[in-house]
Amino acid sequence: MQYLPKRFQAVDELYPAEKWLAHYKMALPAYRRWFASEGELKRPGLAECQAALQAYMPEMLPVWQHLLELAHADDNDARLLSFYCPAPYLSGCSQAVWTRYTPVLVRNYDYAPEHCEARIMKTNWHHTPVIASTDCLWGALDGMNEHGLAASLAFGGDDTVTEGFALPVILRYVLELCTTVDEAVKVLQRVPAHMAYNVTLLDAYGEVRTVELTPYAEPKITYKPYAVNHQGEHDMSNFALFSKSYERQQHLVSKLYDPLYTIESFINAFEYSPLFTTNYAQGFGTLYTAIYNPQLRAMEYRWPNRVRMYQSFAYFEENQL
Repeated sequence: MQYLPKRFQAVDELYPAEKWLAHYKMALPAYRRWFASEGELKRPGLAECQAALQAYMPEMLPVWQHLLELAHADDNDARLLSFYCPAPYLSGCSQAVWTRYTPVLVRNYDYAPEHCEARIMKTNWHHTPVIASTDCLWGALDGMNEHGLAASLAFGGDDTVTEGFALPVILRYVLELCTTVDEAVKVLQRVPAHMAYNVTLLDAYGEVRTVELTPYAEPKITYKPYAVNHQGEHDMSNFALFSKSYERQQHLVSKLYDPLYTIESFINAFEYSPLFTTNYAQGFGTLYTAIYNPQLRAMEYRWPNRVRMYQSFAYFEENQL
């Protein structure tokens, strides 16, 4: 596997404060460029952003307002931080739930290294500790809460954009407020996402769902224990072809149902092709592997060259790898 010059941090901060603010200041210039990439007038006004948060995720509104106060955000940065109707972006990802004996959610996050926040944060915003890989400054790419609900997102392959939120903010909302897969599914059915995404869910009771979110269509709830970068059976989008989404799905399915495979050999498969990809130049390289174990309330993160990080709700250690 190719070595990535990207350092990941594990950060413990119960509520956004100095640590969040330091990261915000460092990451803000890149986010501002992304926000303005189609022209700032294309993004909704501040009142519309606030109204959308109030309508769909009212429990998150006080957190957003706290972030604005903490960052002394002007109107443009406040609109950015809502992540309502943001500019489009594409990422990769393979994710699956091993369901035999000890269910775990395993995922590879595939993206451009320079655009990854590279932070794993333990927080407690709504009286429920959450450990998650961060994105969108206060969102989550994947994570688990203290109830044992684990969630992970993968781009759905269709670059159509509609009115809705960046999915990492919705995923954060799920981890903050939900305790089971059924509760998470109801949130994903109710809160609009601005692009096509696949969300794979696992809870402490062993319940598994993959929810396919598609612009201009009702969310599709499936019992598939896996997701890659297409939806349905015959999606031939350019991104699905470019990312070899079908090849990765076939590989996942073969490993999930191979009677000779163990949980460890299944997890190890994420460190090799075709699940592990090195196309970093085109924004599609594997940046980390995450393994979430709801029964143990623990997780493991893996990087190339056998770099490992183990965290749990019982013991979370701040460090940098």
